[in-house]
Amino acid sequence: MKRINLVVLVLMMALNIFCQEKIGLALSGGGARGLAHIGVLKVIDELEIPVDCIAGTSTGAIIGGLYAMGYSGAEIEEIVLGIAWEEIFDEKIYREDVYIGEKRWGPFANIYFALDDEFIPRLPQAFLSGNNLVNKLFEIFYPVNHINDFDELPIPFRCVATNILTGEMTVFGEGSLHEVIRASMSFPSIIKPFELHNQLYVDGGIVKNLPVEAARNMGADIIIGIKTNSGLRSKEELKSLIDVLDQTINLHITRNIGESIDACEFLIEPDLENISLLDFSQKQKIIDLGELAARDFFQSSEYKFPARTTKKNTEFLPEKIKFSSITVLGNKYLSKAKIREYLGLERNNLYSRKDIYTAVREAYNSNLFTYIYPVIEEAENDYKLTIKVEERNRKKLGFSLSYNNENELVAGIMLELNNMLQSNSKLLFNVQAGLRNEVDLDYVKNFGKHWGIYFRLFPYIKESRLYSYNEDHEKTNSVISLEYGATSGVGLYITKAIIAEAYGYGYRSKVYRDIAEFDESEFHSTGIGLKLYHESLDDFVFPMRGTQFLAKYTTSRKGVYSEEGNKKFYSRLRFLLPFGKNLSMKYQFEYGSHFENYTDNFDPFYIGGIDSYLGLKSKEKSAPIYKINTFAFRLQFIRNLFIDLQINTLNLGNIDYWQSEKYLYKAVGVKIGYKTLLGPIRAGIALDEDGRSYYYLSIGYEFDPFEFSRR
Repeated sequence: MKRINLVVLVLMMALNIFCQEKIGLALSGGGARGLAHIGVLKVIDELEIPVDCIAGTSTGAIIGGLYAMGYSGAEIEEIVLGIAWEEIFDEKIYREDVYIGEKRWGPFANIYFALDDEFIPRLPQAFLSGNNLVNKLFEIFYPVNHINDFDELPIPFRCVATNILTGEMTVFGEGSLHEVIRASMSFPSIIKPFELHNQLYVDGGIVKNLPVEAARNMGADIIIGIKTNSGLRSKEELKSLIDVLDQTINLHITRNIGESIDACEFLIEPDLENISLLDFSQKQKIIDLGELAARDFFQSSEYKFPARTTKKNTEFLPEKIKFSSITVLGNKYLSKAKIREYLGLERNNLYSRKDIYTAVREAYNSNLFTYIYPVIEEAENDYKLTIKVEERNRKKLGFSLSYNNENELVAGIMLELNNMLQSNSKLLFNVQAGLRNEVDLDYVKNFGKHWGIYFRLFPYIKESRLYSYNEDHEKTNSVISLEYGATSGVGLYITKAIIAEAYGYGYRSKVYRDIAEFDESEFHSTGIGLKLYHESLDDFVFPMRGTQFLAKYTTSRKGVYSEEGNKKFYSRLRFLLPFGKNLSMKYQFEYGSHFENYTDNFDPFYIGGIDSYLGLKSKEKSAPIYKINTFAFRLQFIRNLFIDLQINTLNLGNIDYWQSEKYLYKAVGVKIGYKTLLGPIRAGIALDEDGRSYYYLSIGYEFDPFEFSRR
């Protein structure tokens, strides 16, 4: 009799378990608004409401995936608040992260276009490639990166994306978790469509923003839907490109979400009316609004949700793992071996998630990839690492437009070819026209990755107008300077440290009359030289920290294809020491010399301007020997606005000495700079020791991008 009662008890318990209704969550997309899901999950945890399955779209896929891994709502909140979302959407490769081999050239173009196989410019698929996003997803989902079946997670999970090739909904129940979530987050025109299994995916919200059907197919009897997408905006609210894009997507969402809402047993809709699509700066407020909406809902609900724990344990990846194999997928022109070399990861060495993330980021900084990210697979008690890549277009065309207060308007175009003529090579073809005309061809062949030797060939022709000034700093005469020639050298580059190049050069220079009583002159010279370059600046135009050093020495002998013998040395040291985040001290020393007593007006240094000595107009003075010391405090008031308070001194003359009262000039000034998407805008005002004022305006990249390449 006791045995029968025991059997009946077991059967009743099994029947009770079997008959319990399964609760599923359907988490919608909504950009930053989707972070409200976290607040709802915190309340669900507090009430110990069981969750048997989860389906998520876009941001809902991130939050749902983390919850499915076993994290609590509070733990997810801590993770999300620790993410620098602005860095995810900032895919710029900062200059301090670039290897020294790429720093041989300064910035040039206001805008670049990739070229197709017919050399026709084409627009990108989106503003962002999504490289930072997929790698951040790898980092946060690392513990379950080896799990292929999403039913093996502590809570079964589904991720919804839209196949842009077919227009159909795709529900991912297996694969690499960070890949499928990245696919679900490809907001059209903002984040590039994601390629997976030879298909292209965009935001799942386009076809199913509230994935109730996916949760129902997982066996959910009761579905709690959490709706965080924005409603349609009025005409007055459509103020920006992002607003219009969001409205366009919401037209599709509005059509598909009504049916999903009707299919939910319960719906929670936080009040997010004033939160925009990308307003991640209000992440804590958004989470709190989700929590508030959940508390109101559960307090007013007549349904008594059961309290039980349904999460099962899943073995996470250890903090450090080794790989039995490292493979590369997606490469087209770069060899797999070369990509592995860029990564620096080797088989059978222990690596943490940070090590892997850092290696991939360093490879991305090579500027060779649109995206590069890792995937970990588990097979027969060991792990395999796959690096998936899409190579950056090898051809691009840059357009530049610059202007200064000397009425110099210059337009330019630059063709850049990477690894086309030879592997590991770069060719730049530059044409500029305006008050400065120029044609440059710079070809470099590297033998090595981040360090090695290289060969350079640099032919050029340039024409510019030079002015002479009177004692009142007024223009009196002008001449045209025409120079053409070439340099060819062999150099050494070492990671982020230094470049050294030995080279030979030859050129012919002609100065002829423009507005002046002037006898035309012509000069030719050949010789040899040595260059050294180091740079660790965080930005080329508006650095807040780092060091830059450039030195060039050339020598020629009279009679060896030169009309005169000459020795010339130029150097510039720039050093910025930060005091906190928004204040730096800048020191710059510039020195040029022909070493000997110099009387002929041959190849002098030109001095003055916003990037030189502030107490003179641009190239107002010329001299064979000069020294400029500059001290400044740089303040960064907002992210892209910079102000310099500057004092500088100038020594110049015909004899190389370091102190001279007669030839010492002093000036103080203020410079204001603003970094725009299309290039820098800078303005300045200065006073010299006599109280005369000078004004400067510079728009665009006025710098010579080939400064290092030239003799």
